[in-house]
Amino acid sequence: MSHTLNLWITLGVLLLSAATIVQMVRLERRPRERLEPRLIPTTPVIIIFTFIGLLALVHLANLYGIHTGRR
Repeated sequence: MSHTLNLWITLGVLLLSAATIVQMVRLERRPRERLEPRLIPTTPVIIIFTFIGLLALVHLANLYGIHTGRR
C-alpha cells in the first residue's frame, strides 16, 4: 500500500476509536433510569478502544519516521 493510503487508514482508525471512547464515556456518565445492566459493558469497550487508539498513534509516529520499539 502507498504511504498516503496507510496514513488515511490510520487516521480513520484513530478517529473511530476516539469517537467510540467519547460515546462510551457519555453513556457511562448518563444517569440510569432502570437498574438493569447495560447490553454493552462500557468499561471494557473503553479500554479496548484506548489500546487501539494508542496503537494508531504509534503507527502514525512510525509513518513519520520516528522509530519506536526495539532498536
